[in-house]
Amino acid sequence: MQINNLDSSARYSALQQMETRKSAELKNAVKNGQKLEETAAEFTSIFIEKMFSAMRNTLSDEKLIDGGYAEDVFTDMLYKEYSLMAGKQGLLADLNRKLVVQLRSE
Repeated sequence: MQINNLDSSARYSALQQMETRKSAELKNAVKNGQKLEETAAEFTSIFIEKMFSAMRNTLSDEKLIDGGYAEDVFTDMLYKEYSLMAGKQGLLADLNRKLVVQLRSE
């Protein structure tokens, strides 16, 4: 029985190429999964920001000292930072998980 070196080396290189391709696909899938989770966290922070904004609108405008436009801008920026921190800390982690699961299934 004679083994053809050219045939076996061709098969070996084909297997290596297939393994390299599978490895690249796996890396892309992991990268896309991370991007999907980051996007879900950003969406959650936007949701929290809108929720804070709606909550703030229920407060009365009667204050002892009115800060005017500057206070409104500062308060908006403060609530935006609160929502970003809440999104990063996983305040609504269940919402993040459900978004990721739903988007992966599509």
